[in-house]
Amino acid sequence: MDTFFWIIIAVILGVAELFTGTLVLAMVAGGAALAAIAAGLGAPFWLQVVLLGAGSIASIWGLRPFLRQALSEDGRGGDSLGTKAIQGTDAVVLEQVDSNGGLVEISGDNWTAYSLEPDQILEPGDRVTVVEIKGATVIVWKQS
Repeated sequence: MDTFFWIIIAVILGVAELFTGTLVLAMVAGGAALAAIAAGLGAPFWLQVVLLGAGSIASIWGLRPFLRQALSEDGRGGDSLGTKAIQGTDAVVLEQVDSNGGLVEISGDNWTAYSLEPDQILEPGDRVTVVEIKGATVIVWKQS
């Protein structure tokens, strides 16, 4: 098999990993890179496939747990990766938040926000709690 084929597979898996955040596709992309090296050295196709599988499995079981721990905010590798870490935190309203949206600040980052209760209007300076994350938007709530 051609080296270029395995490189394309590795890149596609790497890009897909950006959307999943599970680190599994990144580990399989590493296996594809290993297969690309084997193809470049002239290894037969069956050996390339074996290296893809072995490299993927070895990195999923051996490297992934350490990467998850290193990338987690609390250092324990729990569910603190990505946006789940934001849920339940406090935010400050920067621009009025209502049924049409608004802007809040969470740990120094600005997020588009909607209020949990559609009729609730949150004014700049109000302190709110992040209830839910939907993509790049947060749903916030202010206790009355």
